[in-house]
Amino acid sequence: MKPTTVRNLIFLGLVFISLKGLSQNENQSIQSYQDHKPTTHHLVALEVIQASKDWINAFNKGDVETCLAGYDQKALMKVTPIGIKNGIEEISDFWISFVESGANNLVYTDVSVEVINETTVFLSAHSSMNVGSGIIFQEKWEKKFDKWVLTYDDFQVLNQFETPRVSSMNPTESHRVLEEVINTSIAWIYGFNDGNAMVCGNGYSFDSTMNAFPFGSFHGKKSIQDFWSALIENGAKNITYHNPTFKTTTNRSAFISSLWSMNIGEGKIYQEKWENINSQWVLTYDEFEVLKQY
Repeated sequence: MKPTTVRNLIFLGLVFISLKGLSQNENQSIQSYQDHKPTTHHLVALEVIQASKDWINAFNKGDVETCLAGYDQKALMKVTPIGIKNGIEEISDFWISFVESGANNLVYTDVSVEVINETTVFLSAHSSMNVGSGIIFQEKWEKKFDKWVLTYDDFQVLNQFETPRVSSMNPTESHRVLEEVINTSIAWIYGFNDGNAMVCGNGYSFDSTMNAFPFGSFHGKKSIQDFWSALIENGAKNITYHNPTFKTTTNRSAFISSLWSMNIGEGKIYQEKWENINSQWVLTYDEFEVLKQY
């Protein structure tokens, strides 16, 4: 797609959104999500991922004391089919007894991290250890006194092994994948906000697809780079992600969804599919929508 065609699509798209936006809110002129910096919620996710890694590593070392320090004193833990553990004393009894029974080799896979705000994050995952496997429906992490702690923990044991099984997987490989993707996303955001269309274009694979409503669909790295170049030339800047969710699916793929805003409007990222190709994380699919233009 030629750059002139891309510019025309952007112009028509902005006109369409302008008319739609005027009918919704004639007074809207201030960028949303400016209560934090563009990548603040990315950094929050990285902090919680590290806290989760520390908890898993402590468990696998039999360091119950560190694990228990990862809970708030008034935390609630729901363990299916065992029951509810209310407060740190009941939670302590559960984990001490569990570790003493020989449980170890805890592994998280398919980790998902949803940032609610700067002090609250939800984490979910599949889990396994030497004695069984299960699913973590929700770990609610909250930042209290500058430390991330679990205030709610809801998981279910799905399978109990008759004999112990040892996994050779890296217990926090899924966490590592998320860290790499989040840092790559941060670099992309900085590139856009610095007005560097080349960084934006290089963030996509050669045969990637981008659906950008109402502008249209763009196929291939060159076409997508032309889109971002034209948007930047039209004055777009300060893209900010808000309430993002980061999710792994394999060791070579992950997804990001998020609300977003920039100086000219706001909308929603329905899906960014990131894949590791030739040792580089790139976008192979990107779908977002402009919901309001200022």
